[in-house]
Amino acid sequence: MKPLPREISHCGRGRPHGQRQSIAELADCWYLIWISEKYGLEPRKFLASFLDAWIDEKSSCNNVSIQCRQKTENGGAFLVTQDQKVIAQLRLSKVALKRLLDIDLTRFPWNESTLIERIGNLEAVNTRIKDVNTRVKRINLKGRVVEKSLAKRVYSGFGVPHSLSTATISDSTGSIKLPLWNAQIDMISVGDKVQIENGRVGMFRGELQVSIGKKSKLTVIENRS
Repeated sequence: MKPLPREISHCGRGRPHGQRQSIAELADCWYLIWISEKYGLEPRKFLASFLDAWIDEKSSCNNVSIQCRQKTENGGAFLVTQDQKVIAQLRLSKVALKRLLDIDLTRFPWNESTLIERIGNLEAVNTRIKDVNTRVKRINLKGRVVEKSLAKRVYSGFGVPHSLSTATISDSTGSIKLPLWNAQIDMISVGDKVQIENGRVGMFRGELQVSIGKKSKLTVIENRS
């Protein structure tokens, strides 16, 4: 993976050499700072509220509530609401929670177009399925095909017919949907272990999925036994 630009990778204060934030952590930080700006919150207090919520299960910043809905020793899943309306949902590791307190807001490049451009130009991130999220748009991962639906015919907005099948791939950490289009459908079978390079992460009907785009590669690295 290419190194982050110098001004992005040195956003912490007093952090020992070598302890730089991952792309996913940077994207989470930017996302939270963007929310604080959008809802008129003091960024430092808002970021600190997530560690408070992880410790006490619930915290708040002005009229915004932060709840830790799923807590583990290594982090948690957080729900951010305002007047009972959900404005954000995300997972943060324990390390990322503590690093939120060290962000130097005067140096953090949270201009939206600049940060998206810089993060988007980096190579795909190697990840496990449980760590996949929409703030990292391109990923590399390996998994076993555990399900594959029968192909069905769908039509594009221009009336062009396509075949679509949805596979589910799993590793030791979780599972994720993988839509297969046309020729991709016959490339894999249930039981195959596959490798996805430069896969695109997105949401469909509220569910995470990774798809194979023009610059992606789908390879069977172990056939079903």
